[in-house]
Amino acid sequence: MKIRVESNFVIQGLEGENEIHLSGSTITLRKVLEELSSRSSGRVRFIRPMTDAVDPMDFIIEINGLPSQGSRESLNGVLKEGDVITIKLSPLGGG
Repeated sequence: MKIRVESNFVIQGLEGENEIHLSGSTITLRKVLEELSSRSSGRVRFIRPMTDAVDPMDFIIEINGLPSQGSRESLNGVLKEGDVITIKLSPLGGG
């Protein structure tokens, strides 16, 4: 299955590409994020092990332009061929 990945930063292991191909009958957001982490040799972890969720202070995730909470439940949502996953670094504040 082909999933398009867009980001506001370079995802290690996905340089110069904007799609990943995954095999299997059920592809979830969790599987996509774990695959992207694997391609970066674990240097980028989208899912925090302690919470088993995406920390919104680290990343903002969208599926086909709609926000995904990054919770355990939303990570297990099934994706379809051609879905677009957008991963953005959360904005940092400061003064």
